[in-house]
Amino acid sequence: MFAKFLKFLIALALLPLLAAELWTLFEIARDTAARGTWSDTWVLFLIAGSAIWLLIFLLLPRPMWLYVLGHEFTHALAAMLAGGKVTAFKVTSKGGHILTDRVNWWIALSPYFVPIYAFIWVALWLSINFYFPLNKWQPVLFFGLGLFWCFHVTFTASMFHLRQTDLTSQGIIFSLVIILVFNLAVILAPASLLTHNLKGAGQTFVHCVSQSYVFTGREIGRGADWALKQWHDQHQK
Repeated sequence: MFAKFLKFLIALALLPLLAAELWTLFEIARDTAARGTWSDTWVLFLIAGSAIWLLIFLLLPRPMWLYVLGHEFTHALAAMLAGGKVTAFKVTSKGGHILTDRVNWWIALSPYFVPIYAFIWVALWLSINFYFPLNKWQPVLFFGLGLFWCFHVTFTASMFHLRQTDLTSQGIIFSLVIILVFNLAVILAPASLLTHNLKGAGQTFVHCVSQSYVFTGREIGRGADWALKQWHDQHQK
């Protein structure tokens, strides 16, 4: 019970960071619109890949087994990275599970913010590119990234419900905040490339984070002052 309460406090502390990520995305979008970099080739292929997967997801039978495989594989990989041992791994089109000797928030929630197939796609691309340069085929890289990232988003959203054991085991509020913070972080990385100024994008993010926490601290202070005043006035009567 104490662990869940502590996670709830951590979730509250992360809310200004979540707001800062959204603020940064807004600033990047505004800067991108001013620069006109939406028409960059890699952006168009990223959008094309996302659009193709969205059409597949909406119009064709959904490859549930493939999603469950990626979901459970991410659980297993997270467990091994955390020093745990995976003793069972089951995947079906109706669901799956793993058995491991270690459980924490990273293991439980990682499938909801790690676009595992997008990471595998990049790893495969880099491996081939190491031996056979693929510079001329970079649009294919971004097309695949868009497709697999959209795969992650659509399936995660469609399968998401608040009674999932992965979420309830860590606390609903904590789980939601962690999932949103990390998913936005994954979006921020490629979005920063749109500015053609990674240093500037980083500075924008730092500014948004600092201002978000300053604003939160100031509002908490004002709330505390108001509460103290109410308490003082009540006891003066």
